[in-house]
Amino acid sequence: MAGGGNIGKGNWADPTGTIQKSGAGKWLDPLGLTKTAKQGESAADIAARMEMERQAAIKEAQGRINNVFDNPRRARDVADFVSAVRQRGIEDLSRQNAEAQRELKFAMARGGLSGGSVNVDQNRRLGEEYNRGLLNVESRAQGAGSQLEAADQDARGRLIQLATSGLDATTAASQAAAGLRSNFEGAKAQAYGEQLGDQFSQLGGFVKQRREEAARRQANRDANLNLYGGSAAYGG
Repeated sequence: MAGGGNIGKGNWADPTGTIQKSGAGKWLDPLGLTKTAKQGESAADIAARMEMERQAAIKEAQGRINNVFDNPRRARDVADFVSAVRQRGIEDLSRQNAEAQRELKFAMARGGLSGGSVNVDQNRRLGEEYNRGLLNVESRAQGAGSQLEAADQDARGRLIQLATSGLDATTAASQAAAGLRSNFEGAKAQAYGEQLGDQFSQLGGFVKQRREEAARRQANRDANLNLYGGSAAYGG
Protein backbone atom coordinates (compact mmCIF):
# COMPACT_ATOMS: atom_id res chain seq x y z
CA MET A 1 0.00 0.00 0.00
CA ALA A 2 1.09 3.57 -0.45
CA GLY A 3 3.48 4.83 2.15
CA GLY A 4 4.30 1.27 3.19
CA GLY A 5 7.96 2.17 3.51
CA ASN A 6 7.10 4.23 6.55
CA ILE A 7 5.39 1.42 8.41
CA GLY A 8 7.11 0.94 11.78
CA LYS A 9 8.72 4.38 11.68
CA GLY A 10 5.69 6.11 13.16
CA ASN A 11 5.47 8.81 10.47
CA TRP A 12 1.81 8.24 9.74
CA ALA A 13 0.66 6.29 12.78
CA ASP A 14 2.50 8.66 15.08
CA PRO A 15 2.94 11.84 12.97
CA THR A 16 4.41 13.92 15.80
CA GLY A 17 6.75 11.21 16.99
CA THR A 18 5.28 11.54 20.49
CA ILE A 19 4.80 7.84 21.05
CA GLN A 20 8.31 6.96 19.96
CA LYS A 21 9.90 9.78 21.97
CA SER A 22 7.97 8.92 25.13
CA GLY A 23 8.72 5.22 24.82
CA ALA A 24 4.99 4.55 24.93
CA GLY A 25 5.33 2.21 21.96
CA LYS A 26 6.85 -0.36 24.30
CA TRP A 27 3.53 -0.87 26.02
CA LEU A 28 1.16 0.33 23.30
CA ASP A 29 2.56 -2.05 20.72
CA PRO A 30 5.50 -4.10 22.06
CA LEU A 31 5.64 -6.33 18.96
CA GLY A 32 5.03 -3.58 16.46
CA LEU A 33 1.89 -5.33 15.22
CA THR A 34 -0.33 -2.29 15.53
CA LYS A 35 1.76 -0.40 13.00
CA THR A 36 1.44 -3.24 10.51
CA ALA A 37 -1.56 -2.66 8.29
CA LYS A 38 -4.07 -5.45 8.08
CA GLN A 39 -5.59 -6.30 4.73
CA GLY A 40 -7.94 -3.57 3.66
CA GLU A 41 -6.94 -1.31 6.59
CA SER A 42 -6.03 2.27 5.90
CA ALA A 43 -3.58 4.48 7.73
CA ALA A 44 -6.52 6.17 9.42
CA ASP A 45 -7.80 2.80 10.62
CA ILE A 46 -4.43 1.94 12.14
CA ALA A 47 -4.16 5.35 13.79
CA ALA A 48 -7.64 4.91 15.29
CA ARG A 49 -6.74 1.43 16.56
CA MET A 50 -3.54 2.73 18.12
CA GLU A 51 -5.45 5.52 19.84
CA MET A 52 -7.88 3.02 21.31
CA GLU A 53 -5.00 0.95 22.64
CA ARG A 54 -3.34 4.08 24.01
CA GLN A 55 -6.50 5.06 25.85
CA ALA A 56 -6.84 1.52 27.21
CA ALA A 57 -3.27 1.62 28.48
CA ILE A 58 -3.87 5.00 30.12
CA LYS A 59 -6.99 3.67 31.79
CA GLU A 60 -5.10 0.64 33.10
CA ALA A 61 -2.24 2.74 34.45
CA GLN A 62 -4.58 5.20 36.13
CA GLY A 63 -6.57 2.33 37.59
CA ARG A 64 -3.43 0.84 39.11
CA ILE A 65 -2.51 4.23 40.57
CA ASN A 66 -5.94 4.71 42.11
CA ASN A 67 -5.90 1.18 43.54
CA VAL A 68 -2.70 1.97 45.42
CA PHE A 69 -3.93 5.28 46.81
CA ASP A 70 -7.42 3.96 47.62
CA ASN A 71 -6.15 0.89 49.45
CA PRO A 72 -7.95 0.75 52.84
CA ARG A 73 -4.59 0.11 54.47
CA ARG A 74 -3.61 3.70 53.71
CA ALA A 75 -6.56 5.05 55.66
CA ARG A 76 -5.52 2.92 58.63
CA ASP A 77 -1.94 4.15 58.33
CA VAL A 78 -3.12 7.77 58.38
CA ALA A 79 -5.33 7.07 61.41
CA ASP A 80 -2.39 5.42 63.22
CA PHE A 81 -0.21 8.40 62.36
CA VAL A 82 -2.77 10.83 63.79
CA SER A 83 -2.96 8.74 66.97
CA ALA A 84 0.83 8.73 67.30
CA VAL A 85 1.03 12.51 66.89
CA ARG A 86 -1.77 12.91 69.45
CA GLN A 87 -0.04 10.62 71.95
CA ARG A 88 3.24 12.50 71.65
CA GLY A 89 1.41 15.77 72.20
CA ILE A 90 -0.41 14.46 75.27
CA GLU A 91 2.85 13.22 76.76
CA ASP A 92 4.41 16.66 76.25
CA LEU A 93 1.34 18.37 77.68
CA SER A 94 1.31 16.09 80.74
CA ARG A 95 4.97 16.85 81.39
CA GLN A 96 4.27 20.58 81.19
CA ASN A 97 1.25 20.21 83.45
CA ALA A 98 3.27 18.43 86.13
CA GLU A 99 5.92 21.15 86.02
CA ALA A 100 3.26 23.88 86.18
CA GLN A 101 1.62 22.24 89.20
CA ARG A 102 4.95 22.06 90.98
CA GLU A 103 5.82 25.68 90.17
CA LEU A 104 2.37 26.85 91.28
CA LYS A 105 2.68 25.03 94.59
CA PHE A 106 6.04 26.67 95.29
CA ALA A 107 4.74 30.06 94.18
CA MET A 108 1.82 29.82 96.59
CA ALA A 109 4.15 28.87 99.42
CA ARG A 110 6.49 31.77 98.64
CA GLY A 111 3.62 34.23 98.71
CA GLY A 112 1.93 32.73 101.76
CA LEU A 113 -1.14 32.02 99.63
CA SER A 114 -1.51 28.28 100.13
CA GLY A 115 -5.08 27.26 100.93
CA GLY A 116 -6.60 30.66 100.16
CA SER A 117 -8.88 31.90 97.42
CA VAL A 118 -5.93 32.83 95.22
CA ASN A 119 -4.77 29.24 95.39
CA VAL A 120 -8.20 27.99 94.34
CA ASP A 121 -8.39 30.50 91.50
CA GLN A 122 -4.93 29.67 90.14
CA ASN A 123 -5.57 25.93 90.25
CA ARG A 124 -8.79 26.52 88.31
CA ARG A 125 -6.80 28.43 85.70
CA LEU A 126 -4.30 25.59 85.60
CA GLY A 127 -7.10 23.16 84.74
CA GLU A 128 -8.43 25.49 82.05
CA GLU A 129 -5.03 25.83 80.44
CA TYR A 130 -4.62 22.05 80.47
CA ASN A 131 -7.95 21.64 78.68
CA ARG A 132 -6.95 24.24 76.09
CA GLY A 133 -3.73 22.31 75.66
CA LEU A 134 -5.70 19.15 74.93
CA LEU A 135 -7.62 20.97 72.21
CA ASN A 136 -4.35 22.22 70.75
CA VAL A 137 -2.91 18.71 70.77
CA GLU A 138 -5.96 17.34 68.95
CA SER A 139 -5.88 20.16 66.40
CA ARG A 140 -2.22 19.50 65.67
CA ALA A 141 -2.80 15.76 65.31
CA GLN A 142 -5.72 16.20 62.93
CA GLY A 143 -3.79 18.82 60.98
CA ALA A 144 -0.86 16.45 60.55
CA GLY A 145 -3.22 13.79 59.21
CA SER A 146 -4.84 16.25 56.80
CA GLN A 147 -1.46 17.35 55.49
CA LEU A 148 -0.48 13.73 54.86
CA GLU A 149 -3.72 13.10 52.98
CA ALA A 150 -3.20 16.25 50.92
CA ALA A 151 0.32 15.13 50.02
CA ASP A 152 -1.09 11.78 48.89
CA GLN A 153 -3.64 13.48 46.65
CA ASP A 154 -0.95 15.69 45.12
CA ALA A 155 1.15 12.61 44.37
CA ARG A 156 -1.87 10.84 42.88
CA GLY A 157 -2.61 13.79 40.62
CA ARG A 158 0.96 13.94 39.32
CA LEU A 159 1.00 10.24 38.51
CA ILE A 160 -2.40 10.36 36.85
CA GLN A 161 -1.05 13.08 34.61
CA LEU A 162 2.07 11.06 33.84
CA ALA A 163 -0.12 8.12 32.88
CA THR A 164 -1.69 10.21 30.12
CA SER A 165 1.83 10.82 28.78
CA GLY A 166 2.76 7.16 28.51
CA LEU A 167 3.66 5.95 32.03
CA ASP A 168 3.04 2.20 31.99
CA ALA A 169 0.84 0.51 34.56
CA THR A 170 3.61 -1.39 36.37
CA THR A 171 5.82 1.66 36.77
CA ALA A 172 2.79 3.74 37.78
CA ALA A 173 1.89 1.33 40.59
CA SER A 174 5.51 1.20 41.77
CA GLN A 175 5.83 4.98 41.82
CA ALA A 176 2.50 5.30 43.63
CA ALA A 177 3.68 3.00 46.42
CA ALA A 178 6.99 4.87 46.64
CA GLY A 179 5.09 8.16 46.84
CA LEU A 180 3.03 6.93 49.77
CA ARG A 181 6.16 5.88 51.65
CA SER A 182 7.89 9.17 50.96
CA ASN A 183 4.86 11.19 52.06
CA PHE A 184 4.60 9.23 55.30
CA GLU A 185 8.25 9.71 56.20
CA GLY A 186 8.03 13.41 55.41
CA ALA A 187 4.90 13.84 57.53
CA LYS A 188 6.52 12.06 60.48
CA ALA A 189 9.66 14.18 60.28
CA GLN A 190 7.61 17.36 60.29
CA ALA A 191 5.09 16.41 62.99
CA TYR A 192 7.61 14.80 65.34
CA GLY A 193 10.06 17.64 64.91
CA GLU A 194 7.60 20.31 66.04
CA GLN A 195 7.33 21.12 69.73
CA LEU A 196 3.99 21.67 71.42
CA GLY A 197 5.07 24.99 72.88
CA ASP A 198 4.39 26.39 76.35
CA GLN A 199 0.74 25.64 77.11
CA PHE A 200 0.85 27.27 80.58
CA SER A 201 2.29 30.66 79.71
CA GLN A 202 -0.46 32.58 81.54
CA LEU A 203 0.16 30.65 84.72
CA GLY A 204 3.86 31.19 84.19
CA GLY A 205 3.32 34.92 84.51
CA PHE A 206 1.74 34.45 87.93
CA VAL A 207 4.56 32.16 89.06
CA LYS A 208 7.17 34.63 87.82
CA GLN A 209 5.49 37.46 89.72
CA ARG A 210 5.46 35.49 92.97
CA ARG A 211 9.11 34.56 92.46
CA GLU A 212 10.09 38.18 91.90
CA GLU A 213 8.12 39.30 94.97
CA ALA A 214 9.89 36.69 97.07
CA ALA A 215 13.25 37.85 95.72
CA ARG A 216 12.43 41.47 96.60
CA ARG A 217 11.42 40.51 100.13
CA GLN A 218 14.65 38.63 100.55
CA ALA A 219 16.61 41.58 99.19
CA ASN A 220 14.89 43.92 101.67
CA ARG A 221 15.71 41.62 104.56
CA ASP A 222 19.31 41.45 103.47
CA ALA A 223 19.44 45.25 103.16
CA ASN A 224 18.04 45.73 106.68
CA LEU A 225 20.56 43.34 108.13
CA ASN A 226 23.39 45.23 106.47
CA LEU A 227 21.98 48.61 107.55
CA TYR A 228 21.58 47.78 111.23
CA GLY A 229 24.42 45.34 111.55
CA GLY A 230 22.21 42.35 112.17
CA SER A 231 20.24 41.39 115.25
CA ALA A 232 23.22 41.97 117.57
CA ALA A 233 23.00 45.72 116.96
CA TYR A 234 19.77 45.89 118.96
CA GLY A 235 21.47 44.81 122.13
CA GLY A 236 22.08 47.18 125.08
